[in-house]
Amino acid sequence: MFWKAIAAPAMILVPPIEYIINIMLTSLVYFFLLLATGVEGGGADMDFHSSTSPDFCLQCERCSSRNASCTGAPSICQKSSKNCLTVTTEYVVGNERWVATYKGCTKKIYCFAPSMSFTFPSQRKRRAAKCCNKDLCNRGAVKLPPMQTKPNGLLCPGCFSTHAKCKPTETIKCHGEENKCVYYDITVEQGDQIYMFAKRGCGTKLACMNKPHIGGIPGLFVEVWKSAQCISALSSKNLRDLNKQLVPQMALE
Repeated sequence: MFWKAIAAPAMILVPPIEYIINIMLTSLVYFFLLLATGVEGGGADMDFHSSTSPDFCLQCERCSSRNASCTGAPSICQKSSKNCLTVTTEYVVGNERWVATYKGCTKKIYCFAPSMSFTFPSQRKRRAAKCCNKDLCNRGAVKLPPMQTKPNGLLCPGCFSTHAKCKPTETIKCHGEENKCVYYDITVEQGDQIYMFAKRGCGTKLACMNKPHIGGIPGLFVEVWKSAQCISALSSKNLRDLNKQLVPQMALE
């Protein structure tokens, strides 16, 4: 089993969808993996702390699901976690669509940008997030950015791997407001499980970063972006110039 429940039996963690997609693109094993994650609506994490303790203060809704939202019981945060986070991510591969939502306590530096859109090899990705600092302010759902279906004329190198690195293998057509070429070397931590992958493709401005970053909800879902690179995408007319502007790690061979 690639993932498992933690805390109370009612709480089932959603596995990183990138991991499932990569398997799906290479074999039929994904079908059985998806069956093993039968989450509907999301459950509440029942690992609460005493509200009388001086070490805990903010309350956030805490849950996870394979839907565009989830509902859970309040969780009292540690003092170091001064924000409530809701993050919803959607992946589209062909006619298949996967969605995952996480809610819980987090640190401000772990907050995600409010809206991102990506195009990677054989997949599209959208993410919406909300970080706030009042009790139970993360109730409700976040709205994903529009899914743009028409290419915008910009190009980026692309690759996807379940290893720590990946060399560009193809040219990706960007969509909508995606005007950046991005590369991420990511480790996802869920409970006692760790997943690793790397990917390159197109991204919107808020997806652009050139330094390591940590985002997510400690104890539930954390992404460690160990490498993050970003440059401006180029038009198809300037495809030959694309390699000249890419850092060596991002260059197409």
